[in-house]
Amino acid sequence: MKLSAIDLFRKVPRDLTHGTSHGGVLSVLALSLLGLLFFFETWTYLAGSTATSIILDDNADAKLQINFALTFLELPCSFATVEVWDYFGNNRLDVTADVRKTRVAGRHGEYVTGQWTDESGAVGHVEPRVAAGIPAPRDMPGPSAKLEQLSAAEFDARLAKEPLAFVAFLVAWCGYCRSLAPTWLSLASQVGARNLPVKLFVVDCVSSEALCAKQKVRGYPTMRLYHNGAAGESDYAGERSVDALAGYVREHANLPAEVRAATVRVSANEGCSLTGTLWVHRVPGAFHVIAKSDAHTFDAANTNTSHLVQHLSFGAPLSQAVMHRVPRDVAAAIQPLDGRGFVNRVGAHSHEHYIKVVSTHYRQGTLVGTRDVLGYQQSVSSMMFNAAPAVPEAKFSYDLSPTAVVIQQAGRRWYDFLTNLVAILGGAFTVFGLLDGAVYRLRKGNRKGVTSPLSVKSPPARPM
Repeated sequence: MKLSAIDLFRKVPRDLTHGTSHGGVLSVLALSLLGLLFFFETWTYLAGSTATSIILDDNADAKLQINFALTFLELPCSFATVEVWDYFGNNRLDVTADVRKTRVAGRHGEYVTGQWTDESGAVGHVEPRVAAGIPAPRDMPGPSAKLEQLSAAEFDARLAKEPLAFVAFLVAWCGYCRSLAPTWLSLASQVGARNLPVKLFVVDCVSSEALCAKQKVRGYPTMRLYHNGAAGESDYAGERSVDALAGYVREHANLPAEVRAATVRVSANEGCSLTGTLWVHRVPGAFHVIAKSDAHTFDAANTNTSHLVQHLSFGAPLSQAVMHRVPRDVAAAIQPLDGRGFVNRVGAHSHEHYIKVVSTHYRQGTLVGTRDVLGYQQSVSSMMFNAAPAVPEAKFSYDLSPTAVVIQQAGRRWYDFLTNLVAILGGAFTVFGLLDGAVYRLRKGNRKGVTSPLSVKSPPARPM
């Protein structure tokens, strides 16, 4: 028996068939649709799908990595401090940290004015309990000490007349200001003997509170150089002795004019950009960014913790290959604070962010098995409140969820793909064949119903 006898796909000779115009149109449409169906089905197979499940978090890591990049718009780097505390705020924790500070200026921190290291200058100071016992010259140096005390009305005009002015912003209730007063008086009396081209002034920030707020004085005492009325790039942060202060003045006085002009601060708002990494224990806790100094006292009303969050994430950064396959709703929860700003128009307000950290396992199939990549999602709530009389801060409280999310690629088997592809393409082809047959029969029926005028016989003539 020949194989042709069992052929299920018998052929019709081409000379027994004929084409139609509507069949050609349907063929073009069919080929276009079949091509699109093939493309999308193949794309769906290659892209795969994801399945999500919830499990108990069995992460046994001892440490949790926190990555951050924060810009504080009105908190100088000399005061900005990062501390990690337990969740209840009772104990400060010793953690491994890598924090870098960059001095910025401008309303949005758009000007970078240089790097800052906390070791740039050791400040000599007296402890508050000791300083409280130092008698102050009626608490503030006065004209009798050859110091001119400036008020808000004359501040700008008076400093504009001086090529170089050194101003101390003090308050009577600050122990550090009391300890500085004798040194400041001694320096003023030695300006002539040391041949210092500077004029010393003092501002009482109790009676001139608005002036100190306008000058963005964050801590007391603050010592600042002014060049023809323009504030210098940074405040004095060195040792508080006559020799050190005199050396600081002489160093700036000897600068060339063009260099001195470059050191004038570009904005009254001096801020700090903090970037770094913390490695904390995997227990609930919080890291704080606060104004802190061993030699200054802070006024809550003049401390502003407005900040921008450029980046905040937990764990090791995920690769682009992993992020590319993460669902959009999950990707949005990995770094939900990125790009957000938290601004208060007045001081004495703290910001607190409550972050629930959820372990997330990204499982991807490979040629040799399944690869598990650990990441973290965040659920964040933020609030702002009046912190007075305490010094404001920015607080990031984190708590780890007891459950974890598993996101796994759930791709189809290759034979499922082929089966679906054949079914879809075959079904579409069959539908177009049925549609072509229906149109053909309809048009053929219409032709039979129409009679040609030439085929109509004339009626017989009547006999005359």
